[in-house]
Amino acid sequence: MEFDNITVHYGEIGLKGSNRGYFERLLISNMKAKLGSLADSITKETGQITVKLSKRADLKKVEDILSRIPGIANFSLAKKSKLDISSIKDDALEFVKDIDFETFKVDTARHDKSVKIDSQQLNKSLGEEIIKKYGKKAKMKDPDLLLRIELSTHTAYISGKEIEGVGGMPTDNKQKVVALLSGGLDSPVAAYLMMKRGCTVILAHFQNQNQMTKSVQDKIEKLSSQLSKYQIKTKLYIIPFDSIQKEIIANVHSTHRMLVYRKLMLKISSEIAEKENAKFLVVGDSLSQVASQTIENLEATYHNSEKLIFSPLIGMDKKDITAISRKIGTFDISSLPYGDCCSYFVPKHPELKANSEELDDALKEMDIEKLIKEAVEKAVINEF
Repeated sequence: MEFDNITVHYGEIGLKGSNRGYFERLLISNMKAKLGSLADSITKETGQITVKLSKRADLKKVEDILSRIPGIANFSLAKKSKLDISSIKDDALEFVKDIDFETFKVDTARHDKSVKIDSQQLNKSLGEEIIKKYGKKAKMKDPDLLLRIELSTHTAYISGKEIEGVGGMPTDNKQKVVALLSGGLDSPVAAYLMMKRGCTVILAHFQNQNQMTKSVQDKIEKLSSQLSKYQIKTKLYIIPFDSIQKEIIANVHSTHRMLVYRKLMLKISSEIAEKENAKFLVVGDSLSQVASQTIENLEATYHNSEKLIFSPLIGMDKKDITAISRKIGTFDISSLPYGDCCSYFVPKHPELKANSEELDDALKEMDIEKLIKEAVEKAVINEF
């Protein structure tokens, strides 16, 4: 089957009332940026967005790109037909000719109500033609083939398979956030969930210098590259941790080192956010998952943060997070071995109920402003 168009549908955008047009234009702009020369044109039609494919476009590549663009609920590879019953029937019969199926259902959607074609009547008459010509059976529930006919203002589109998209809202460069990225399972999922809510996510990784530095950096870059499939461009800050690590070890009791480190991460990330004109920080915390994420420790760590913090995983369990990581393609990368900064601060008996005063007192023992300034200045920036 040679497809010439793709019909794209959104979900949440349709609820935006007077702002709907803005989000439709934003989604189309993002689609154009990601598809590039694979599409000849992308236009808004009644009830859908239509992609006119370029000749010899790689359909697998097109499917992969569209399935990762936030704002798209679903899409279908389609054939264009004239907006009259005779043409639709002829083209639909040709469409199903080479498809392997025994049962089918015809589902017509009349997006423009001014179109003078009765959708139910078209379902019935087209179904009868398929039964007569190919000897197939109509089945209303779970058919082998769901033949979709979409009637727009001037054109009909014929498709047979609906492909799931990300959903959510289209990426908006005005909604920048900085997400702290470790090499673990949680933080990439947190970053993805903010992309799905329409944010442009800037990634920040804190790098420890040891025998695994090269492998860790390679892993972080792979995670960043995979996450970049869900937004237009992705910027990654790799922040050296050497001097900060030494200062914390020299000045902070082992039970509180992890929490002080996390507090410093937020401060440095806030500076990056200020530099990038980002409004929020994003962390991969899940309440009570590990010692540093008890409700008391989170309160103490977040207290007086220079930027407000989003924690999209806060109420999720590991099973939920793992399922998303598999779906978005970060699970296998996150499962690679690595030695991150955090592992150097986990004592045998960590503090479970720290308070903000304790952490603030520990920070007073160090030249915080100098450490933050040096960390931001020495950060290496990669783009994907």
